[in-house]
Amino acid sequence: MSKDSIELALSVLEAEKANLSPEQLQRLAELTEAGEDVRSDVTDTLKAAEKRELTPEQADRLVSTLKSRFELSKNNKLRKAIDFAGVEKSLRAAPEKLYALQKLEETGGEPQVIGIDGDEFVFEDRSAESPSGRRDLDADQAAAQADEFGVDMQSPDSYKSMQKTGKYDLKSWSWLKTDPEERKRTGHALFGGRHDDGVGVYEAAAVHSRPRKGWRAALRVKKA
Repeated sequence: MSKDSIELALSVLEAEKANLSPEQLQRLAELTEAGEDVRSDVTDTLKAAEKRELTPEQADRLVSTLKSRFELSKNNKLRKAIDFAGVEKSLRAAPEKLYALQKLEETGGEPQVIGIDGDEFVFEDRSAESPSGRRDLDADQAAAQADEFGVDMQSPDSYKSMQKTGKYDLKSWSWLKTDPEERKRTGHALFGGRHDDGVGVYEAAAVHSRPRKGWRAALRVKKA
């Protein structure tokens, strides 16, 4: 593959940069130094980005990470209730969900399967602090990023339940899902945090952003 061909492929990829993961960007950097025909590598990376899917290698690594978190969970009741083989099967059948979980992972959310609701597995961020890659955003920016990732924001009730299992957001705040009608009426959005050993869910102007304020995600995956 000629240098001109590689540069042309990379110029196209540059336009798709928003859809590329850090791993994909690193791979593309490596391609420019390759002394072999890398057309298939470039093509595969482009296709994965366009479809909002992970490459097989990325999918394997992410599933392995999610499985390890599940197995290391201190929630014995959860581990008995869920067969991770079923979780993996469902994720493999929904590549767009794997892509969304990868975005949560890349931005520091440490997503985990945390329960079952009907015929769906429920995933949520379980990072100790508000995800580091989604900080210093106002509520509108947070909601837009959640839409971009293809996920929901964590609900206030779920946030309070999470805080009963550990101490989260001791040094940060997290924007939470807010009823659209309420937000439209008041101009406020909800956020949560734990300070002075107490958990609170508060209202703030949607455009208001405090340092270290990010957002937490929730994602549902239909059983395969």
